[in-house]
Amino acid sequence: MKVLLSLILGTTLFASSLLAQSEEMPAVFKLGNNEQGYEALTQAYSQTLLEVSNFDTQKAFDSWMDMMREMEDYSKKIRFDIKGVKVWLHVFWNEDGSLSHVGYLLRPDSRNIDELEMAAFFKTFMGRYKLPVTSSKKFSHYTGANFPIYSEKVNN
Repeated sequence: MKVLLSLILGTTLFASSLLAQSEEMPAVFKLGNNEQGYEALTQAYSQTLLEVSNFDTQKAFDSWMDMMREMEDYSKKIRFDIKGVKVWLHVFWNEDGSLSHVGYLLRPDSRNIDELEMAAFFKTFMGRYKLPVTSSKKFSHYTGANFPIYSEKVNN
């Protein structure tokens, strides 16, 4: 009984620690900074966009591309030029599809852009966008993005 109680208590403390560390991470952060907090986020948001999409790759891709198009449209609306920006993104969503965190890293072949302005852009976008996908658990997706978006849906 003591072993079981210790195991439950230890697991609870570990989960609480992970949650506290993920909450300490800024909403927008540069990938490669604060590896411990990033690791906690990836564990707390371990479900993937593909899993949330019932392993339907087209649905997951469409959801991601819709968000990228919304991001591009928002950049035009606020007159923030992201043309030529190439970035690695790790996006973390809450269960309701709202954005919780965005980790980013400009790729070496990206157009030069002020990183503080880029972070501010992501932060304001987060408050205006909600993925039309929900889940019983928090989820994430990691991939690259290029602007402008050239991908278009083709119906057969």
